[in-house]
Order: sequence, then C-alpha cells, then structure tokens
Amino acid sequence: MKPLIRPPHRAIPSLPAGLGRWLWALALGTLMPLVWAQGIPPDESRTLGTVVPNTPLIDAQGRKFHLHDLKGKPVILSPIYARCPSACVAIGNSLQKALPQVGVPGRDFWVLSLTFDPKEGLSHIQAYQNRHRMDGYGWRAVYAENSKALFELLDAIDFRFTYISEAIKDHPNFLVVLSPEMEIRAYVYGTEYDPAAIRKALRIARGELTLWERWREYWLAPTLLLMALALGGVWLYRQFRR
Repeated sequence: MKPLIRPPHRAIPSLPAGLGRWLWALALGTLMPLVWAQGIPPDESRTLGTVVPNTPLIDAQGRKFHLHDLKGKPVILSPIYARCPSACVAIGNSLQKALPQVGVPGRDFWVLSLTFDPKEGLSHIQAYQNRHRMDGYGWRAVYAENSKALFELLDAIDFRFTYISEAIKDHPNFLVVLSPEMEIRAYVYGTEYDPAAIRKALRIARGELTLWERWREYWLAPTLLLMALALGGVWLYRQFRR
C-alpha cells in the first residue's frame, strides 16, 4: 500500500506592511457612525425625506404652538428628558457652546429641546431651559401637549427609548434637522456636537449641498471600501498563483 502523502501546507501570505492597518482603519471609519449613539439608532432609510406631524407643543412660558408654525426656517430638534443625569445634560451644554458658532437661533434656524418623557411637564422643561440658558424664543425647551402627539412625533423621527427606572431611561443621542418644509433631512449623532457638523446638517436641510458634496457624503466611503476589497482580492489571487 502506498503511503498517504499529504500535499504541502501552503500558508496564507500575510498582507504587506501597512496595508492591513489601512484596511482596518477604513473599515472602522465606515462602521463607526453605526455605533456612535447609545440606545437604538434611527432607521434613516425610513425617516429621511418624510414630513413630521404637526405636533401641538407647549414651551417653558406655557405658550402653546404647533411644530409646523416654525415653517420657513430649518429646525434642530433635540430629544432629551429634563431629569436626565448625564447624556441630556451634556447635549444641552454642547449646544450652548456650539450654536453661537453656527448662527442665531430664531433668525437663521429654530432649536427645540423636546422632552420625550410623557411624565415631564412645565416645571421640568423650565428647569432644563434655565440650566442651559436658552433664550426662550430661538432655542426653547418644550413638551408635547399629550402623550399621543408625543409618540407620533417620536415614531416619525424613529426615536425609541426604554425605562430603566423612574429617573433613568436608555435612549439614543442625536439631533434631528428638519427642512423649512418640516421634512427630516439629517441626523447629527452623539452628545458633543462639532459646530461644523451642525452647519453641514443645516445646509443639507436647506438643500445647499453641491453635487460633489452629496456624492462624497453618501458614496465616497463605500466606494473606497469596495476598492480596498478589490485590491486586496487581486493581491491575494496573485500570491496564490505564484
């Protein structure tokens, strides 16, 4: 009987120095926006381009108005809850620093810090508004007139939260930027906001991005990733053909 001869083991060649790190950095940069926020992030494919409901709101002065009353300027909508001990405090502090570098609320855009907790009311948003020194006009804290209207709006922007306790809620952290026609046009994720990111979201809301900027925004990262995968595949194929 002939002895069984195993074919020689052929090790998979290693990537050239630096290429592996470059591919890893590219993949990480592409995937990071998907995990940037805490909680469950919104499904932008479902929400972008849709019109939000004309939600009845009440501000910290007790004045009633409807969301669509703000038509004509972009709206930055910041879902928070006033008794939040951490993330919502950071969001308010960050907006307080960033907005003066972006424009003038009430003149260039509106900003609404909306409590998503149906148990919060006038006293809670008054405390939140005072804490972050909102002017009560261009930037104001608000709550929905009733729970039904609140959850219709939260569903429209795909904002989902869960109760951990009476004081703690698990929620995603983001801003929603609406067009002057009340369409959802952009999201800005996190609790610390770069003024440049808010300016860009407002430009998107106004329809001011150039064709190159729109291509770079939506297709550059996937294109680079596909190119990297294709180059890596060609290199591996050549290594095995030797």
